[in-house]
Amino acid sequence: MANPMDRTAFRIAIVFGLGVMAAMTVSEAVTELSAIAREFHPDNRSLIGLVMSLPSLVVALGALLAGFAVDRIGDRRVLLAGAITAVIGDLCVIASPSLQLLLAARLLTGAGYVLIAVAAITILMRITSGKQRVMALALWSTSVPVSFILPFLTAGLAAQFGTWRAAFAAHAGLTAILLLLAIFSLPKTESLSLQTSRTSGLSAVLRTPWPYLLGLSFAANAFLLTGTIATLGPYLAGRYGVSELEVQRWNVLAMIANMVGCLLVGRLLNTGVPAHIIGLCGIVLSSGAAGLIFGAQIGTAGSIVASCMFTFGCGLLVGMWALVPRCAPSPSSMGATSGLVTQLTLIGVLLGAPLAFAAQSAPTSTPMLTLIVLGTLVCLAAGGPIWLRNQGAQPAGLPGASSPLGVK
Repeated sequence: MANPMDRTAFRIAIVFGLGVMAAMTVSEAVTELSAIAREFHPDNRSLIGLVMSLPSLVVALGALLAGFAVDRIGDRRVLLAGAITAVIGDLCVIASPSLQLLLAARLLTGAGYVLIAVAAITILMRITSGKQRVMALALWSTSVPVSFILPFLTAGLAAQFGTWRAAFAAHAGLTAILLLLAIFSLPKTESLSLQTSRTSGLSAVLRTPWPYLLGLSFAANAFLLTGTIATLGPYLAGRYGVSELEVQRWNVLAMIANMVGCLLVGRLLNTGVPAHIIGLCGIVLSSGAAGLIFGAQIGTAGSIVASCMFTFGCGLLVGMWALVPRCAPSPSSMGATSGLVTQLTLIGVLLGAPLAFAAQSAPTSTPMLTLIVLGTLVCLAAGGPIWLRNQGAQPAGLPGASSPLGVK
């Protein structure tokens, strides 16, 4: 008979894998944009950027609605529907004969992304408790950096097949495999019949300040992270003459540092380190490193080291996904809570790169440093009350709610 802990760990791995595949609906396009542009020859180059960003736009607009669907019909059903939608979206991308149809297919892929992303968080909170839940949510926070590491490490493999479509085919195949594993391994949603009013659960979330504060802190952190990583290559190339391709390769190491920071949050919380100490360390590391990169003459090597320190600090901040249970007003509103937090976070992702590029077009570093200061202050002001909130504050009825952060 299978060990229950082993079975839960396997389920966590499946949900995490689907989360990575969901986030990869954005990053899978990064390494193939040039090839797509060569095939379709768009009159407006910004359309190629949309190939990458459209799924994020869907999440930024639809995460709260997806959370409502999770609370209404169940997290497992929404997760599976999201995976199916993502696979169909990839297949439509592969079959697209024009850029317009490809963009429409990317919207469909984005719908899969938002359904998976919101449902997965709710499932992780449902199937875990205690220290395992803290680590599961910390692991979840690494899904975005992992989703960017994989395409960077496999860049060029699609070219060996002679078409950019191979990258989307591989993504569809991996998602389909994880979908089948999820169908047979994930437990059905429990106690839906006990939720007396799904609408009231959504209303409670909208009236509660905590999800807004946590989401706003994540949005500010994501704003700084995406803006810095997106512009680091061109910035260092212009300032120190280094190859942009070399910087992109070092970005893999920076993303690994981000993952380590995320996972360390779960470990630290489980050993009793207060959330506000972790958050303040993240603030100091990320803002200090970003200030060095854009405000000091530290050379290419120094900038690479600082970028790893920056992403590690950002990881300490985004690893606070482990605090989501503190923000939900009730167990029946977990989906809407994670949806609202996700939606706010993606707004920061969408704004980060455009504003960072605009700031760096100025003749001095002042605009970029101003963005760093403002982003840091918002992250601290919004996240601080959550970090300081009663560690036992979790919705009644959530497994593990009787102890701080569910730790037993």
